[in-house]
Amino acid sequence: MNVLIGLIFCLAFILGAYTSVIPGWLGETMVLGVGFAIAMVVPLIWRKAPKRWVWLVAAAIAGFASFYVQFRTPQPQSDDISKFAPASNVAVQGKLLEPPSLTRSDRARLILEVQGINQQVETSEPQEVFGNAQNETKPKPKVEPKFEQASGNLYVTVALIQATGLRVGQSVEITGRLYLPSGANNPTDFDFKNYLKRQGVFAGLSGRMLIVKDRASAWGEWWIKSRMVRAHVTGAGMPQGALLSSLVLGNRAVDLPTDLKDTFIQAGLAAVLAASGFQVSLLLGAVLLLSRDRSPKQQFIQGCICLFAYAMLTGASPSVLRAVVMGLGSLVGILTQRRSRPIVGLAIAAVILLLYQPLWIWDLGFQFSFLATLGLVATVEPITKRLEWLPPLVAAAVAVPIAAYIWTLPLQLYNFGKISPYSVLANLLTTPLVSFATIGGMISGILGAIFIPFGAAISWFMIPPLHFTIAIAKWTNTLPGAATNVGTISLWQLLVGYGLILMIWLVPWLSKRWILGIVLTLILIFIPNGIARATQLQVTILSAGEVPVMLIQNQGQTILINSGDRQVATFTLLPMLQKVGINQIDWAISTDPQLAFSEGWKTLLDSAMPIKQFRDAGVDVYPKPYQDLIQALSSSNTNIKRLQQGESVEFSPNLKLEVVNASPSILRLVFQDTSWLLFGDTDLKAQQLLVDYSKPDTRKPQDIDPDPKVQQLLAERRKILSNLKSTILFWGGGKLMPEILQAIRPTVAIASANSVVDETVSQIYGIKIRLYWTGKDGAVQWTPENEIQTLKDQQDSRSPI
Repeated sequence: MNVLIGLIFCLAFILGAYTSVIPGWLGETMVLGVGFAIAMVVPLIWRKAPKRWVWLVAAAIAGFASFYVQFRTPQPQSDDISKFAPASNVAVQGKLLEPPSLTRSDRARLILEVQGINQQVETSEPQEVFGNAQNETKPKPKVEPKFEQASGNLYVTVALIQATGLRVGQSVEITGRLYLPSGANNPTDFDFKNYLKRQGVFAGLSGRMLIVKDRASAWGEWWIKSRMVRAHVTGAGMPQGALLSSLVLGNRAVDLPTDLKDTFIQAGLAAVLAASGFQVSLLLGAVLLLSRDRSPKQQFIQGCICLFAYAMLTGASPSVLRAVVMGLGSLVGILTQRRSRPIVGLAIAAVILLLYQPLWIWDLGFQFSFLATLGLVATVEPITKRLEWLPPLVAAAVAVPIAAYIWTLPLQLYNFGKISPYSVLANLLTTPLVSFATIGGMISGILGAIFIPFGAAISWFMIPPLHFTIAIAKWTNTLPGAATNVGTISLWQLLVGYGLILMIWLVPWLSKRWILGIVLTLILIFIPNGIARATQLQVTILSAGEVPVMLIQNQGQTILINSGDRQVATFTLLPMLQKVGINQIDWAISTDPQLAFSEGWKTLLDSAMPIKQFRDAGVDVYPKPYQDLIQALSSSNTNIKRLQQGESVEFSPNLKLEVVNASPSILRLVFQDTSWLLFGDTDLKAQQLLVDYSKPDTRKPQDIDPDPKVQQLLAERRKILSNLKSTILFWGGGKLMPEILQAIRPTVAIASANSVVDETVSQIYGIKIRLYWTGKDGAVQWTPENEIQTLKDQQDSRSPI
């Protein structure tokens, strides 16, 4: 009973920490109210339940956890560096809090503890001096920099070469552009602002110049770590050496090549790259094996030394600290000669880590680590029993990845909307190789810290298992449906899914009918999203700078107008397609061959996003990159066609595209009674054409072109513009002629731009037209009910209150 009470208190703290998302005292009040209700009801239903005081204390613990997380949430101080942002040219002094790491744009990323800021940075431009009728120049006199007191942490990016050799604790001065981090501008964008906020960072600096103020310390964990990495890379080469260092020290210790990292993530082997319980178990197991003849006290001391040293070398990530705390629990059991309880140890480890850093409650690494471990503790044995037809060793090896996959799948779908169907197979095939390589990497690392050639020699023997591990990951990604976008699930699906998994584990009746429970779980997770996609009709205007990018989801069909550049495709389009469950583009419409509009198509193809139909509505002359794109599309069996003036493309009975003008491109999308008029280019020529088409034909017969095709085309254009019932104007935010608004008579105007010309804004508001632009409102979504909702509106509607 005492163990049960302790477990209830731990779970109350964890659940209470999650209620901190509710602001103010409302969360604590709700927790206390629910806890009081549970204390009154549960003893009446469950006869062997703990007494009421236990539930009341648990409610108080949960309320304290909610308050504690909010209390420990970082807030900017009065002299925080963010108070000086934005600024185009400043110099900031401070100390490095973390070792440099590599961004996807191949720049170095630093976290700086700010000590001062200089807002009056002098430029090095020459100054003219006049004398003796002759002009000469000399440098401006050097002004002593004036640094003001500032505090807080700062996110910094600098050129990679400038950060080479920097160590934690070094003082530096960085000159660059100070900015405030931006939040998500699209429904599935990464919320960079919130991510930094949880680390106590409220401003960023794009650095141009870095000056080191002092030398690095001659000794530290970085020295050992760097020698271990050098031994691995020297012996195994690249990328095997970097992978070996990642297996031993985690991906924080070494910057893996981006393509290699993406290969492992797509194959469902992301856990291999992170230091976690796997490495800690191998390390602790080796220590206990080597010290099996020693006393329990000596085993405890040696085990603690190894655990603390490993945590220091790997950077003390949540997954490592979780494993270290549980490892300490096992050592205490050895010391006291008592049997450890893994579930209780896992709960205690969670509480200890949250007391140390409560914001880890929102850290995905923390969540995945604990869920995977819970799956191993709770599910490996039942799965192994059901695999009794296999040899015991094989059954246990198969049960481990299955258990971890089951318990992490709902959380993975909630956050990413993507599954790796062959993850269990990939983990099963790589586990022996990774285990052997990790042990060899630890040995080579220890020897390398003493003498690098010794470590490099051992690392050389690790090349075959590392090579085959990489080969298996690449092979897995070539299998059909290797990475399937199923779309993110809702919060209720996440909670119900884990509720069913817990019931299969804890309820004997459902445990015996585990197949039924799993089927119900899969139905609740996958079926609602599938039905929604099959019936959904929605238009999304993405926030992509000055480029109009439109994503149309039409009852299972996907239509994409423009792809943006490579950055838009990589950081906006691909995550969105993944999270809404799109695995192919049915129709791709390109309105402009410029790189800013079309470079992303190649990125989509390279990311295994097939394009079935490609329609080009651009100019006659294509630049070389666009010609290469057409060639790549042809090689991927995409149906390519040039849209002609006056042509119509019917996507479905309720949705079609009409080409009002080819160059400059003016397109019209028709959804039943609603029309979208899309300007590919807002120059005066395009606008004047549209104004002319909307006017009655007053030409004399002798002035009319006798060609029947020309007459038919003009008639079609006028027919299109005369049938505009409820029109939405979509353009790039440039200046609009006053006549264009009168000709189109839109009910809504949407600009894909960071800003809109003031004169145009006044004109639109003057004639009572609703105006949205992506730079201010974020992405804009439309449904057939004529409901327009911006990203800001959606964020407000998702408020906890």
